[in-house]
Amino acid sequence: MKIGEKYAARNASNDDNMVPLINVVFLMLVFFMVAGQIQKADPVAVIPPQSINEARATTDPNVEIVLGADASLYVDDVLFVVDDIQAYLEQAFASSSNPDAFWVQIKADGAISLEKLRPIFNQVRLAGLTKVSLATQLERGNE
Repeated sequence: MKIGEKYAARNASNDDNMVPLINVVFLMLVFFMVAGQIQKADPVAVIPPQSINEARATTDPNVEIVLGADASLYVDDVLFVVDDIQAYLEQAFASSSNPDAFWVQIKADGAISLEKLRPIFNQVRLAGLTKVSLATQLERGNE
């Protein structure tokens, strides 16, 4: 009978060796979920123009306008026509809980010309908004 007890004890200890490994895997999973930064993707691929300005906004924009290289225009992830931006901005500003902190961010592809951006800035100005930011990426120096 002692042989059977030793065999049973040996099998139980082999299964117990997996518990610490499973714990480590779950701890790593939790760490990477908490430490990783998950960002919302833009509706179209945008490569912002380069800038030497390192200042970044401390808050998220209330409205985000994205203009892709193919001239597709999205406002808060919804496909828009340029002429409809003013009404949307006025409605978003009116329903804002903190009008003093309300601001708009425009993400335009670096290949877009200023002439294609002008109507968007015009719509923002017609909506009466003054806090507008153009998203850029930090210029990498040749090192």
